Amino acid sequence: MLKRVQPSNLKLVSVSPSVEPEYQCLICKDTHWVYLDKVLGEPGYGKAVRCSCQRENDRLERMAIHLRFCNLPANTEHMTLDNFKADSESLRQALGLAKQIAMGGSMNWLTLLGKVDRGKTHLAVGICRAWLERGVVARYVYVPILLNELREGFDDADRNYSDRLSHFLNVPLLVLDDLGVQKPTPWAQEQLQMIIDYRFMEGLALVVTSNKPIDDIPGDDEHRIASRLQRNPNGAIIVISSGEYRLGATDYRRLSNGSKSNHFVG
Repeated sequence: MLKRVQPSNLKLVSVSPSVEPEYQCLICKDTHWVYLDKVLGEPGYGKAVRCSCQRENDRLERMAIHLRFCNLPANTEHMTLDNFKADSESLRQALGLAKQIAMGGSMNWLTLLGKVDRGKTHLAVGICRAWLERGVVARYVYVPILLNELREGFDDADRNYSDRLSHFLNVPLLVLDDLGVQKPTPWAQEQLQMIIDYRFMEGLALVVTSNKPIDDIPGDDEHRIASRLQRNPNGAIIVISSGEYRLGATDYRRLSNGSKSNHFVG
């Protein structure tokens, strides 16, 4: 049978050494894990850590999870502190205070007061986004929605009232937007006072916006909430007294497409 094979049909096959695969990361060879001793020269043989090629991906994944948890209003992706238009002295002061709390320093309470369309919500959302960028959990909530979530907790066997209340008590940063628009019932006042008192005592960050004067918040007849907001040594209150804050025409079109409420314009 070998004699029948014609030389023209023979093919020369060369055997070459095995070729090293092309890796996107030469450190971990695309396994996404490395040993501490091999990379850092430190003790810990056998202990694996995420490779540096994955740390940015991990950060972005955590931020995406925190962003969903934060529950920012729809169509507010453009609301950051970097693009806030401070066209008056009170707006510039408000922006400066917002940047201080966004950095996560000693100042951790901020109350923004003023009429509608003064940029309060823009600043509050911008602070949330700054915290998320730093990898810290934050929660934004429109005050009537907060109260509705707590009410629903009484009828929710899977996530009861205590769990929901604990969430608002203990989240690292809580933003209460539009304090004072809620129906001023004794129960609502009790819930809000409990949350604000607890965060005051535990030193947890809080941002509040309201279009009501600090001493005229509906339901706060004894000024308990006003007192807490004013007495925190690590807090500040700014009244945006002038300079109507308006988004550009493009931004208004974005808000009008699918937005359920116009209270998010600031």
